[in-house]
Amino acid sequence: MTGNTTFYLLIHQPLITNQLFTEKLYLRLVKKSWLLFIVLFFVFTGIGFAQQKYGHLNSGDILDAMPEYKQMNATIENKKKQYAYQLQRMYEDYQRKAKEVNDYRASLMQAVLEERLKEIDSLQQAISDFEGSAQGEVEKLQMKLLKPLNDKYLKVVQAVAKENGYTFIFDLATGVVAYYPENSGDVTELVKKKMGIN
Repeated sequence: MTGNTTFYLLIHQPLITNQLFTEKLYLRLVKKSWLLFIVLFFVFTGIGFAQQKYGHLNSGDILDAMPEYKQMNATIENKKKQYAYQLQRMYEDYQRKAKEVNDYRASLMQAVLEERLKEIDSLQQAISDFEGSAQGEVEKLQMKLLKPLNDKYLKVVQAVAKENGYTFIFDLATGVVAYYPENSGDVTELVKKKMGIN
């Protein structure tokens, strides 16, 4: 069996080597074709890009300056405090009952002990469930309150872009743009002015 395997490999070795060589050559040609395509794309489309006007802004600065955003954050913080208070009350109840069981464990009948341990487990599960639902409710509230602000923001950015001849405005706060010219085309102040905020 070993001799047959060696014989098979000796016969088919050139086929495998030629196949690998062919695949490597094909991959090199594909890479070179893509590189040529990319270079030609930028050469031919660069002419059109030169006539376009670009701008950038910082949506974080704009949102922070909006009174509606500050009000939204206050509303969300109040909701978080309400949930935190409820959670604290649940946790205190859990701790009190767990302490009672630990303090009187030896004097409790087995059936009563098991019932109280189930009650403690149930409280622990309720705390965990409440934490998850409270987090979900806060996120839903935030999305609900943020949508009108986002719509207003986008509408004003679009108006500023049209009024000032910008083809593209990039938001630096999101980290989408990897390169931008320093101190040129920043429309943050124009958007703030258009929104009536400082």
